[in-house]
Amino acid sequence: MTKLINTEELSKITGIAPITWAKRRMRGEPHTPPYLKIGRSVKYRWDDVEKWLASKSCSSTSQEV
Repeated sequence: MTKLINTEELSKITGIAPITWAKRRMRGEPHTPPYLKIGRSVKYRWDDVEKWLASKSCSSTSQEV
């Protein structure tokens, strides 16, 4: 079973504020890690977060992600 993290943990890992993650979820932005809604809780699978972070890898400052 993969580890689940909450929005606050994702915020610490990414440096993106929890409120920004909430806004991105509300808008349904496509380039964010998938999440689970369990009751009122929002959780992210660690495996999905790792894949999302890997997709943000760049080799040049002119490269768009």
